[in-house]
Amino acid sequence: AMFCSGWLVWFTRFALVFLPSEAAKPHIIFHVIDDFGWDDPGFRNQQISTPTLNMFHEKGITLNQYYVQPSCSPSRATFMSGRMPLHTGINDWIPNKAYGLPLGETTLPQLLSTAGYKCHAVGKWHLGFFQTEYTPTFRGFDSFYGYYEGSEDYFKHVTSGGFDLHRESQPRCGPGCTQLAWQDVNQYSTNLFADEALRIIDRHNASEPLFLYQAWQGVHAPRQVPEYYVEPYLHRINDTARRAFAGMVTAVDEGIGNITKALEEKKMLANSVVIVTTDNGGPIVDCAGIGASNRPLRGGKCSLWEGGTRGTSLLFAPRYAQQNFAWQGLMHGADWLPTLVEGAAEQRILPGATKPLDGMNVWKQLIGNLPSPRRELYYGLSDSSVGHHGPALRSGHWKLIVGTGGGSGDHPPWWRNFSKLLNLTDDHRPRLFNLQEDPEERCEVIGQDERVSSMLSTIHAYQASSVPQRQGDPSCPSFAPHKSFEGPWLGPWCDVAEVVV
Repeated sequence: AMFCSGWLVWFTRFALVFLPSEAAKPHIIFHVIDDFGWDDPGFRNQQISTPTLNMFHEKGITLNQYYVQPSCSPSRATFMSGRMPLHTGINDWIPNKAYGLPLGETTLPQLLSTAGYKCHAVGKWHLGFFQTEYTPTFRGFDSFYGYYEGSEDYFKHVTSGGFDLHRESQPRCGPGCTQLAWQDVNQYSTNLFADEALRIIDRHNASEPLFLYQAWQGVHAPRQVPEYYVEPYLHRINDTARRAFAGMVTAVDEGIGNITKALEEKKMLANSVVIVTTDNGGPIVDCAGIGASNRPLRGGKCSLWEGGTRGTSLLFAPRYAQQNFAWQGLMHGADWLPTLVEGAAEQRILPGATKPLDGMNVWKQLIGNLPSPRRELYYGLSDSSVGHHGPALRSGHWKLIVGTGGGSGDHPPWWRNFSKLLNLTDDHRPRLFNLQEDPEERCEVIGQDERVSSMLSTIHAYQASSVPQRQGDPSCPSFAPHKSFEGPWLGPWCDVAEVVV
């Protein structure tokens, strides 16, 4: 159902009066909007209506120098582990092969559980499911409703030849517990995932802290949305792809709004930390281009250009930040784990509780509008979908790409086809950009040999600590959907022993 934005006005006028006691740990709501571009929220581009995100922007914190990985699985592994792809081995989106986020990684919900949080996951997983131990309720979540794969039909919930929508109602919910949600066929996943979040909030004991990982399917391809979300754009957007995409964005914004309203009605919102983040830049040509826009940034999803890695992100936390601002501090997706656990939840991460973290706790700086302790970030490599390019490094406002960023940010598709025909080779020289003066990466900076040399040395130091890209377990059979009376379905296909649940 469509939600009315009138409650937003009521909330912003009155809710701050009802602030919780200082002792209560905040509820953490972590929204991931899939493939959401820099130019897609309404507060940057009035072409698309996003009243909830606009409210977060107007009443909360907008992260202006925030970075994610070029594609989905690497970013999600980074959110969950606080570690970069070069240390988890998840450098690309995970296909249906026998690997996932390594079991030796301590996850964000595992850490929050030790602080007393009830942890629930809704939506997209895409961190491996070849064995049951890799699925969400074996990685720290108390429940999961969603899909294991990276994309699927929004209504039929089918991908890779099988049905992929699962309900897991308790921790370690494996064989004999997990259920296929056949009854939800022909229902739009954005609405299903919003309704599931509402059920979680309704059943939650508000005296206990909640961690809700709300990983929306929207706005990833395929381009599917009920027509009533598209109708407001019939006379506003001429491009049919962009118009349908706008409807998909509005559906997700509505879902976030309904969740926010449910938190307010349960008197949980004033003590909530609500995060919104994309998982990568919007796909404009490569990697399932769907109508997203990253203007004025260069490039898109799967690339190391700013359009592929500089992410849209917001934080709404009325207990901690009662004035809105745009935070200019440098932040990486790996920073969320220590920032939320040690900062928001005030739970110390003990030595040895995780593998060495790449993330930094930027909580005080983020909510206080102070300079970030992060001075540099390693972008890693572009996704292999556009060919591995880079690596790249940002140090202060300087960015160095070794070779090129990849994808449409390099050349239009016709040029790449032409260069393949002529067997032209890529240029692997380092390219330096000043992002403060040139955020669109239009002009290479020359005459900075010493700076380039220093940044190359830093890149080499990062590379020296890297682990190999994860590969499929050769002892496992090839992926294939399971068969059932209702139809083929996706699930673990390489459980080597009976799973203890």
